Amino acid sequence: MNSKIGAYVSSPLLAAIFTLSAPNLASPPVSIAQPMPRGAALFEKACIGCHDMGGNIIQPGATLFTKDLQRNGIVTEDDIYNITYYGKGRMPGFGEKCTPRGQCTFGPRLQEEEIRMLAEFVKSQAENGWPKVESYAD
Repeated sequence: MNSKIGAYVSSPLLAAIFTLSAPNLASPPVSIAQPMPRGAALFEKACIGCHDMGGNIIQPGATLFTKDLQRNGIVTEDDIYNITYYGKGRMPGFGEKCTPRGQCTFGPRLQEEEIRMLAEFVKSQAENGWPKVESYAD
């Protein structure tokens, strides 16, 4: 009788373990090259007009590709954050406390956390050669 109880308990238990541990074949694989969906959505909202696919339509030598970033002294996420927050040259700043006013965007300002997400997204995209992101929407 003990072996019958073991069979009744082990079969459903093994089925549950197998079901939970099997890969989910219905879901598409997540790409490591497409990180930070919120940062991507912010990029589409605030940056893509000038920097589509990492380029720069205003100043071609100041793209968001690693070679241009490094040549222009922008190496870290903090560097990207600072330029995005305060602006530099022809790029307006987007930070809430950006000054002087003429250097800052006349459009909506971004919160510090949003600029951090943008900096992380831009750095990651630059390191990966600006791979296409399927959808910038959240």
